[in-house]
Amino acid sequence: MIHTIGAGMLWTCFFHFRELSLRNEANKRDGTISRRYKLHLIYPAPAKNRNTRHRKRSASLVPINLPIIAGLTPDNFDIKIIDENIENIDFSDTPDIVGITGMTAVINRAYEIADIYRQKGTKVILGGIHVSMLPNEASGHADAIVIGEVENVWSTVLSDFISGRLNRVYKGTMQMSLDGLGLIRRDLIDKRSYSMPNPILTSRGCPHNCTYCSVTEFWGYKFRHRPIDDTISEIKMIGDRWIAFVDDNIYGDIKHSKELFKKMKDLKVRWVGQGDMRIARNPELLELARKSGCEWLFMGIETISTENLASIHKSFNRGDKYAEAIAMIKSTGIKVFGSFIFGLENDDESVFDRTVNFGIDNRLDGANFYILTPFPGTQLFEQMDKDGLLLHKDWSKYDANHVVFKHKNLSADQLLDGLVYAYKRFYSIPSIIKRVVYPRKDLAQVLALNTMRHLSTKRFERGVRN
Repeated sequence: MIHTIGAGMLWTCFFHFRELSLRNEANKRDGTISRRYKLHLIYPAPAKNRNTRHRKRSASLVPINLPIIAGLTPDNFDIKIIDENIENIDFSDTPDIVGITGMTAVINRAYEIADIYRQKGTKVILGGIHVSMLPNEASGHADAIVIGEVENVWSTVLSDFISGRLNRVYKGTMQMSLDGLGLIRRDLIDKRSYSMPNPILTSRGCPHNCTYCSVTEFWGYKFRHRPIDDTISEIKMIGDRWIAFVDDNIYGDIKHSKELFKKMKDLKVRWVGQGDMRIARNPELLELARKSGCEWLFMGIETISTENLASIHKSFNRGDKYAEAIAMIKSTGIKVFGSFIFGLENDDESVFDRTVNFGIDNRLDGANFYILTPFPGTQLFEQMDKDGLLLHKDWSKYDANHVVFKHKNLSADQLLDGLVYAYKRFYSIPSIIKRVVYPRKDLAQVLALNTMRHLSTKRFERGVRN
């Protein structure tokens, strides 16, 4: 299940930076920039990641929204980025203003953090997809909220904060242009704490309308791209061998992605990204992806049932062609990491074995398993709420690892037990040997990932059962 990262605080356009620069010059003239302010930008973590007994000290991917916001901030702010997934929040270090964003699963923690800071007199700004979908709920925990894309209102938020006249609500421009790119404060990120420390976003939006996904609702029905030359320049500036494209579908716009991949060929980078099976139907695109350095593709397979694919409006994925598509992609040396959802409309008790067998038989290099989750703002949420199928609205359980709705064929215990069973069986030693141990140049890398997952099965089960 692929969701938006960070939610609502990402790329910006040149005129926003120009506006910010002009505002800085004006502030210098009237003396207001002489005072310095402390700004903390925070990404909350679920309880399982900050549990003192099993405290995480590393994460997979940098929440790129935070360094983007930092790059939009005037020079008279001293900025600290805090990703609670890898470090504790020191509440004794009290900033003047805090910006907090996070997805639905961590929004309760975001509210908790916000309430603590407000009690200390710190001004709190909340933003992101959940906040945009449920603004009235979020507003009770913040001095101001941002609805929609933040880039073209952030300088106004900070200016109003400095002058002491924060508005309760700021509405960012939806579906803004991605032309141009300003400073991304990657210098504020401890790269050693992330397995993939160099995320890059090249597009927003999605023309598909999958019922469980909030991407289209928030980012729009059309792909919006950064200029390709800007992306190439950023890759060169980063200078590392590995990068991670965090687009919801890096090759969703085939014409654009072909041009991008062609220009990447000489950069000698290796990259991971998200996409769908349709790349297997386009040999030219697949070959260009390989030549550009594609190593891993995270693919939202979701289900092997064509009926289920139709029920979630994802019929562009052809379930009857999955095996052929996976074989085609893997034949190029690109590794396939599948993503599956349990609890779709036509699922029954057989879905867990059928799904794991599919992954093993097709030698998937890795896989994630999720429970269908109706996130606020999606068609799925609206329908389930209307039909009275939601068990509760404890957002901390809306993490795709817990059961939050009534299924017609499976009990909550069956879904949860099935999720744990699928994870354990897929990452069992016999499965790993059958799936990944064969003559290949990347055996050590793939074997290491699967071994790590095998060793983490107890942690995974503990997290989903709490």
